[in-house]
Amino acid sequence: MSGSPAEREIRDYAAVRLRQMIPGARIIHELVVGGCRADLAAVTEERVTLVEIKSERDTLKRLPEQVRQFSRAAHEVIVIAHARWFDTTPYDNGTPRFVPGKELADGVKTACVWGYPEIADRYPHGAWSMQKWWSARPEPHAARLLELCWKAELLAECSRYRIAASSRTAMMTLIRDMAWHMTGAEITRAVCRQLRMREFPEADAPIVERIAA
Repeated sequence: MSGSPAEREIRDYAAVRLRQMIPGARIIHELVVGGCRADLAAVTEERVTLVEIKSERDTLKRLPEQVRQFSRAAHEVIVIAHARWFDTTPYDNGTPRFVPGKELADGVKTACVWGYPEIADRYPHGAWSMQKWWSARPEPHAARLLELCWKAELLAECSRYRIAASSRTAMMTLIRDMAWHMTGAEITRAVCRQLRMREFPEADAPIVERIAA
């Protein structure tokens, strides 16, 4: 598994906390999303949360593109950044400050930001909590969400939803036809189902959906 020891420390801690905050989610390490790779994914039956980690040894050069790619394919994007990327200069009245520094803020305009080490709730930024405004976020782009799946997974869902397809059908055609014939809810559940079942080099145990009698 790639990543520096500094990033691994944050990732291991984050995986534990995500299991606590999103009960029932399958935690996956390193999920390919477009031309990027999310450090963590938390996948429930109807929601994909993608996480990018920036340790004190990282740079933020690629962060804007990572967040852009992830935001199109996920219901929630979280950036977990080491405290070095935050402005900790106290306010003029002496009140503690813990807000994203300019470089971090410029890269996370459509993401939720958490600070590491985990910060007490009194700070306006950096506290670890799932967003209450989830329902106000737009749904992921159907094609970008479907692109999280492998071809065999898309074919399995085409069979489930009786969409004509074969092993010779191109990926772009599969995605186009699925986006046309399936509802947004069906697409989300299909992608989540496949990600929860897939074998990964590092992830929670696969979760196979029970088939109704």
